Amino acid sequence: MRKRIAIALVPACALLGLAGCDKFIRGMGDDAGTEMSAAEDTAPADQADATPAKEADIPVYAQAVSEEATIDWLAARDDVASNSGSDGNFMVAAQEGDAPPVPVMLPSGIVLPQGAESDVKFQPLSDGYFAFYPGTDYNIVVNGTNEIIGERTPGTTETPMRFIPTMSGAQVAFTKYGADYLIEFECTHADGQHADCISEEDALSIADSLVAVRSR
Repeated sequence: MRKRIAIALVPACALLGLAGCDKFIRGMGDDAGTEMSAAEDTAPADQADATPAKEADIPVYAQAVSEEATIDWLAARDDVASNSGSDGNFMVAAQEGDAPPVPVMLPSGIVLPQGAESDVKFQPLSDGYFAFYPGTDYNIVVNGTNEIIGERTPGTTETPMRFIPTMSGAQVAFTKYGADYLIEFECTHADGQHADCISEEDALSIADSLVAVRSR
């Protein structure tokens, strides 16, 4: 009988042991949960302290700032007066409406395809103007603006012409009277990746033919 009782008590003890272990494990879980909750309560403060450091590590990039150029209107008026005898075939549209905020410079001596005079366009803009001249090998677009983007030495009113090859043709950029001008040559027939419809010499020659035809 004692043997049987002892054998019967073994499973009971085992069950009691498992129950005790389960309680012990659950007790550890409660303590761990409490510790985790405490850690979570303190985490935001630690993260808040770390946030400024992370933000301080973010690089700040300077952005190009646009400002309005100071125009030498007196010099522009003198040049307009001296160019009064220039070929007026391309100047008519530039004389209409309010004067743009920069002296109007247009090419002189260029030859347009037959019947293309009606396709010549002139458009005043809030910061300048643009003029469009159609051509056989390339179109000419003249842009003038009083916006300065980037750095420029204070008081700069004139810079040399710069030839810039492009994927669609070429450009010539320069500063005159304090305004920035850009002449674009858009190839009408471009083969391959690089257009080659005008040489640097010809582009600079056309850019050099620009004359002031209107001022304030």
